[in-house]
Amino acid sequence: MSKWITGSSLFIGVLIVIIFNFLIPGNSSVFTENITAVDWMTEYFGINTTIIQIYLVLIGLGLLLYLNGILGIYKGIDNRENNIKPIALSLNIIAVTLFLSTLAIGSTFAGSAELNMGAYQLAQQAAQVAQSGDPAAIEAYNNSSINSIIAGAASMGVFAVYWGLFAISSYVIYLATIATGYIVLKSGSHYLSPLMNYIVGFGLMGSGIIFLVLNLIWKVNTELGYQIFTVSQIIWALLIIILSINILRSKKV
Repeated sequence: MSKWITGSSLFIGVLIVIIFNFLIPGNSSVFTENITAVDWMTEYFGINTTIIQIYLVLIGLGLLLYLNGILGIYKGIDNRENNIKPIALSLNIIAVTLFLSTLAIGSTFAGSAELNMGAYQLAQQAAQVAQSGDPAAIEAYNNSSINSIIAGAASMGVFAVYWGLFAISSYVIYLATIATGYIVLKSGSHYLSPLMNYIVGFGLMGSGIIFLVLNLIWKVNTELGYQIFTVSQIIWALLIIILSINILRSKKV
């Protein structure tokens, strides 16, 4: 794989992931609001279902481009670091696969949140009509209330699966980041200058270790935990962008 495909895949992939993640309605408020709360997510995902589902697909595309770039790095360093390369490669593939699954569950939650909000609104409207005492209106209210409860329970179930899978995905991506940092540190000179090699290599390893520990303490489905994860992804993106630019500028083919 040429350096142009490797570098471009990393650069474009990471930009797509970061940009569309923050474009998801409400995500720009990550440092001022608890965007992991079920009522918050239900409201934003339910109101903006279609656009969120589109953004999640684009984030998935970005992750696949990123993975393609990582595969290019491993091919570029040829037979060096064979003791760790298979593990690092496997971790990256598993991490991206898990996040793609998480995005799919997130899209499902958006759809269920929309149905939940619709059922709740119908129940509210039926409640107002039922105040007239009309038996048909009362029956309609009872049915609407049951439907609202069912929709809410289904949405909560998807919500729980989403954050459970998200947590597992975040742990694996941290481990993959540590392994990739080690590979860069050991064999990054194939593409990078010594200074950039140390910056990117130690940066990926250090940030992976630090944020893994922090998210083990503060879970990603909590307000502080998700803020920590967001900071980790910003740092990850900056380091990968530095890596990709240096690959593109490298004299290697």
